[in-house]
Amino acid sequence: MKLEKIISFANRSSELRFKAMVSSLRETGCMLPVWVIPYDDNLFDLPDNCTWWQMDEVESLINASALHPMKRKFQCFLTGNYHFVDADVIFLRNPEEVLAGIDGFVSSCGHWHNPEHTYVPSTLQLFKQASTTWQKSVFNSGQFACDRALYDINSLTTHVRNPLYKEALDSHDQISINLFVFLSGVTVTNVTLPPYNLESSWAGDYQDDDHQKYWADEKVKPYLIHWAGYKIAVDKPIDKLFTKYLTEQEKQVFITELADFEKSRAVSPLRKFYWLLRSVLLGKKQN
Repeated sequence: MKLEKIISFANRSSELRFKAMVSSLRETGCMLPVWVIPYDDNLFDLPDNCTWWQMDEVESLINASALHPMKRKFQCFLTGNYHFVDADVIFLRNPEEVLAGIDGFVSSCGHWHNPEHTYVPSTLQLFKQASTTWQKSVFNSGQFACDRALYDINSLTTHVRNPLYKEALDSHDQISINLFVFLSGVTVTNVTLPPYNLESSWAGDYQDDDHQKYWADEKVKPYLIHWAGYKIAVDKPIDKLFTKYLTEQEKQVFITELADFEKSRAVSPLRKFYWLLRSVLLGKKQN
């Protein structure tokens, strides 16, 4: 595909991560414009060649359907020739060059061997009805690329208002994004699978100090690293790929923000029991 833009998703609370992502992108030689979908109204001053990308039609649809703001990522479905990344991504190689010979929808993650968070019972049933190897087509909703618009606002609205998809839409954005890509019929290519065989793009797979050993062959080196669901430890070698784009003052601010975020995520024993019980019940439904 011929990329024309990078799309991201941010607000003021993710400003440092976003700016680090853009710095890493520019360092690879990619000078494409960056379109930023706002999570909410808490905006900030963007770096050069970056612009806020707001679509009133999508925002109105999300609000009218009482969906989580993360679903604003649906905007990506209405355009083409883009690479989407959340703010917690660092580029290692120019995505324009890596994806130049690949058409359709492209992912770069390991959810094919760990697909649990890409479906709910109703969508899993659809996936299984379509293929016995459905796992190869599920992906992380924090990083993907596509060379075409999968929907227009009317067809997107039809899906969002379809009661058959309510379970997916009431769940994490990853569930509904995987569903809508599946429903579009676009071919999904995961570059961590043959014939590309890139090493993992997930930071959590690189806990050893010598993680660079996996990247000795430039052809299989991932072109991005994603901290999805993985807490940045700041001082680990893999995390330094991110923190090197921060000044010392920004690093201290980021450490404080991490601590505050962890406090906000503190879960009571009763809440933990609820989620454990929920996962058990969902597992029984799937079986």
